[in-house]
Amino acid sequence: MTPTEIETSARNRYNSIGDSFFSQAEILDMMWDACLDMTRETNIIERLYSTSTVASQQDYTYPTNAIALKRVTYEGRKLMPISLREDDQITGLNQATTATGTPRYYFIWNSVISLRPVPTGVGTLKIYTYNEPSVITNTSVLEIPVQFHMDLIDYIVSEMAAKDSNFQAAQYYQQKWEQAKLNVKKWQKRRLRSDGFSSVQMDDQVFNYNGLI
Repeated sequence: MTPTEIETSARNRYNSIGDSFFSQAEILDMMWDACLDMTRETNIIERLYSTSTVASQQDYTYPTNAIALKRVTYEGRKLMPISLREDDQITGLNQATTATGTPRYYFIWNSVISLRPVPTGVGTLKIYTYNEPSVITNTSVLEIPVQFHMDLIDYIVSEMAAKDSNFQAAQYYQQKWEQAKLNVKKWQKRRLRSDGFSSVQMDDQVFNYNGLI
């Protein structure tokens, strides 16, 4: 659905077609707010970014609109996330070290992804992220998957009713919205395990820093 189609559906549901009490700009803001709320709770927007590393350059910009990193790889190999304290262990408390090699780890600070060791040369850095949506205009292509577009209407109508002091309707549609987010979470879990059996997965928890730098 387009933003205009969702706006029309929300106005129809609240019997407010042609009602200037709710401007288009206001409804688009409600739509964006709904998308923000859904993505922050469900990680429904997934993106993959690819860039090339530069010799002796440690730091790379955090992708725009990313709210969390799912995976970072260098030349196809998964990099392990580390804390600043673990970076101290790697560098012997010398964070300014410029020792180079094939990156194996990364840490994040101030929206910057820092690799350790610092890359020796050019390589492919891939960043898998969960994203927030961009600001919505009436010409936007919604980033929320299409099967959940109708759910956005519940959030919008709830906000419209609240503005109209129709608090009973606002509560009704808010409850529908909360249930919609639960349904999205269930859908995500089913989708992520659709190519295998359900099981508990353990990431590597012990790192060997000896001899790395």
